[in-house]
Amino acid sequence: MSPGLLFLAALSLYPTLYSLVVSFTRWNLSSGEAARFVGVDNFVGLLTDGLFWNSVRVTLVFVFFSVLIELALSFGLALLFFRGFPGDKLLRALIMMPMLCAPVVVGLLARFSLEPTYGIVNQLMRSIGLPTTEFLGNVDLALPTLIAIDVWQWTPFLFLILLAAMQGLPEEVIEASKIDGASWPRIIWHQFLPLLRYPILVGVLLRLIDSFRVYDIVYMTTRGGPVDATSTMSWQIYNVGFRAFNISYAAAFSWLLLLLVLLAANSLMRRMVARS
Repeated sequence: MSPGLLFLAALSLYPTLYSLVVSFTRWNLSSGEAARFVGVDNFVGLLTDGLFWNSVRVTLVFVFFSVLIELALSFGLALLFFRGFPGDKLLRALIMMPMLCAPVVVGLLARFSLEPTYGIVNQLMRSIGLPTTEFLGNVDLALPTLIAIDVWQWTPFLFLILLAAMQGLPEEVIEASKIDGASWPRIIWHQFLPLLRYPILVGVLLRLIDSFRVYDIVYMTTRGGPVDATSTMSWQIYNVGFRAFNISYAAAFSWLLLLLVLLAANSLMRRMVARS
């Protein structure tokens, strides 16, 4: 192994293993006490903590709906652009623009746009006679709003993967189906979906992993509120580690998040492989 790879391995492995060690200790920077070994107390505390289970629920809802909607929209857009139409190249470039923005910028833009008094969204709603809506301050609307923001930013990512995969499909298979009299929906169902299962799996896995660690948008818009309605696992880890300075509890929280991501990714891969 080259020195460069060895350095990168050490740079990634050391913090990972160190956080695992810390998760079995009690270490709170605000107390000034040295870390001491407490076994699995942090993990037991998390599993009996209502805030932990609320963050798990919020994260799972966010991941499920954001990835599902992004997949549906990106597949529809990829089919539309695959067939082609006048001006499709310009429109494709415009669709890709949200993905090029940093999540912090997207969150800041969303916060200003959805502001109840001066935000452009509420101004447009008032101009057509609709009431002012607290998108980010309403318990029932805050999480769906964050999902919509994530969908707006990351649908282009899956769209790019699926469009590239569609353009690489063998044309003779599609032409043969047309000659046999198959309708376009039947071609999509019996030709496109089976041939695209692996690109779909890769894209969904990447989005799944990325959605689990959502933090930037939450920080820039709702800060986990209102009433913990948007308090994701990553946000709770930030609160515990960087606000309460409970480093060991945050480390244990992080490992449970990693375990949840691995379980979700493994379950998805098993289902896709079984169906293929």
